[in-house]
Amino acid sequence: MKVLNSIEEIGNEVNLGSVITLGNFDGIHLGHLSLIKRVKEVSKEKNLPSILVTYFPNPAIVLGKNKSLRPIYSEEIKKEIIETFSVDMLLTIPFTQEFSTMHAYEFTKNILVDKLKPHHIIIGFNHFFGKGRQGDFAFLQSHAEEFDYSVEKIDQVYAKDEPVSSSKIRTCIQNGEVAKAKELLTRPVIIRGKVVEGFKRGRQIGFPTANIQLSGESQIPPEGVYAVYILIGGVKYKAMLNIGKNPTFGNQEQSIEAHIFDFNSDIYGKTIDCWFIARIRDEKKFNGIEELKGQLALDAVMAQQFL
Repeated sequence: MKVLNSIEEIGNEVNLGSVITLGNFDGIHLGHLSLIKRVKEVSKEKNLPSILVTYFPNPAIVLGKNKSLRPIYSEEIKKEIIETFSVDMLLTIPFTQEFSTMHAYEFTKNILVDKLKPHHIIIGFNHFFGKGRQGDFAFLQSHAEEFDYSVEKIDQVYAKDEPVSSSKIRTCIQNGEVAKAKELLTRPVIIRGKVVEGFKRGRQIGFPTANIQLSGESQIPPEGVYAVYILIGGVKYKAMLNIGKNPTFGNQEQSIEAHIFDFNSDIYGKTIDCWFIARIRDEKKFNGIEELKGQLALDAVMAQQFL
């Protein structure tokens, strides 16, 4: 997959035309997957490159509609997930205040048509573009003859009779419902970070932990204990992970610590991914170390069952 981070990077690969889809692709959920599958199908039929067009940062943040919004995945992880679906090109358009003033017709003509030369455009039922959200499926359809492209709309996707959406997934994560979020995503909830030195209390009580310093911005589940997979250098390990302040020890700052089962390698300084599979319990304060150790043993059994 060729990754383009601006319109200026578009090369001559599209001189003969392309098949494109556009959207925010926040989370790469099952609805997004239907768009990606369809753009690949048409790309193969027409023997033209498939292009996924997205934006960064999220327009809602730039336009002030939701300044506290956190992406479901960091931008780095988002691009890595999209690459696994073998799209030919990913174009990420920097979304700025200036860009937000561009009218839908100008965006369609100057960027989509003049730069990407689409033979076919695939758009989600709820995607809008251009100033004042003027652009949508109907808008593209109304200009299809003028610009000599065809266009189709992908309808709402459902999972277990529930509509799939980024906002619903984000709410699930905020509520700690990582298992439910996983059912709506093409991957589990994932956070990435570097292993740094912590208080080293875990090893003293028989549960050594990797203290994780987050890299990239993404939606983090709330405080609690989770069953997770840890990916280190492409190898997957079972683990349990705690997000919180370790109230038994009276910490003031939140930390993210993972106890990796059957693992004793030195991974300080390494970047790891945490894949959230299930929530085990809330974080709580215990009456001493022995009570904490007893609960951690129970958590480990529960985590192994989920994994």
